Amino acid sequence: MKKIICFVSCAIALMIGTTLLGQTLKAVDDTQNAGKVEWFNRSENTGKVPFGTPVTREFRMKNISRENLLLLQVRTTCHCVSLEWSREPIPPGETGVIRATYDAQREGDFYKVIAVNTNFDPNQSVPFALTGKVDKKLEASTGH
Repeated sequence: MKKIICFVSCAIALMIGTTLLGQTLKAVDDTQNAGKVEWFNRSENTGKVPFGTPVTREFRMKNISRENLLLLQVRTTCHCVSLEWSREPIPPGETGVIRATYDAQREGDFYKVIAVNTNFDPNQSVPFALTGKVDKKLEASTGH
């Protein structure tokens, strides 16, 4: 019976690990932003994070076109990630920043996707990923 439980536990762990590793972004930007926006980093790994300690990472982009770049919409589907970005146009040759903060209120691995729509391709979003692992919550000592 112990062997069966061990086998099932290992199989489940392997499936979860494979699923997490399989979630990666396409390296190529196949939107109409290609040739107009240089994405410096579309994936940021926070590493290990203490439970309950928010962690912030920045995603940078450079306008390599001859027109102003506008970040029309920056969103995520998780309320656990807050986003900040400049709503001002990014002139040609200049760099913009999106700041993503994960609240770290859940233990374990996390993979959060951020979608960005620009004026160069307003109908197709460019995905960004914020990943890491939140340490286990420390239980308060009762003093006994």
